[in-house]
Amino acid sequence: MREELIEREIEGMLGLRERREKDSELYKIANEVFDRTTKETLAYLHRRGKIEALHGVISTGKEANVFAGVDAEGERVAVKIYRTYTTEFRRIWEYLAADPRIGYLPKDMRKLVFVWTRREFKNLQRAIKYAVRVPEPVIFRNNVLVMEFVGDEMPAPRLKDVERELEKRDFEELYDFTMRVIERLWKRGDMVHGDLSEYNILLHDGPVVIDWSQATVRRNRMSLELLKRDLRNVINYFGRKGVDVDDFDDKFRELVGV
Repeated sequence: MREELIEREIEGMLGLRERREKDSELYKIANEVFDRTTKETLAYLHRRGKIEALHGVISTGKEANVFAGVDAEGERVAVKIYRTYTTEFRRIWEYLAADPRIGYLPKDMRKLVFVWTRREFKNLQRAIKYAVRVPEPVIFRNNVLVMEFVGDEMPAPRLKDVERELEKRDFEELYDFTMRVIERLWKRGDMVHGDLSEYNILLHDGPVVIDWSQATVRRNRMSLELLKRDLRNVINYFGRKGVDVDDFDDKFRELVGV
């Protein structure tokens, strides 16, 4: 009986009772990632008023899918749902094991994903604390993270998606912004994003940095390599766009003080 009630809640969130679009992209992707744990979690968040309905797919990936939705107040939200069983197990384990903020790591993959989700929520909170513009986190539970929806009627585009529409001065401004993000996180927040690129910067009334699951603190033994990754990604990308970029070695030494 309980499972039937949960199924009805999920159908209501997807609008299937009204539309019955079982061949829709939303239904197909939801069907792939909504296992029992995910359905129970979504039903809990629905009852809390945090997710009233899901309206479409923003992005798909190996680890998670992001859906557009609304809460009980009619406000737009982004709902990131991590797969409870993923081929990225080894990568997730290595990142979490190296993070000094994480204590005991469960061996069960499903529970490990719960830790991964909680860490992204905390990373978003920490980034905001140090004045980095990110989607504001609303709530997390198990493998589901509810965040601010970035965009208007449609989700905001990634830098990669609109780069052909930009001029050199736009790239120069975005380069300055991204380097300030790296510096502010490292020097003030003792933190590094670890995957900064043209794929993780949205453009909506200015740039917004997304995808914080791999972000970590400077005390992490992997932090220097992640910092190098961010610097290389940013310097190489904007250099190809004609921006007068920093020298990688000089910038790295400046940040780490060597």
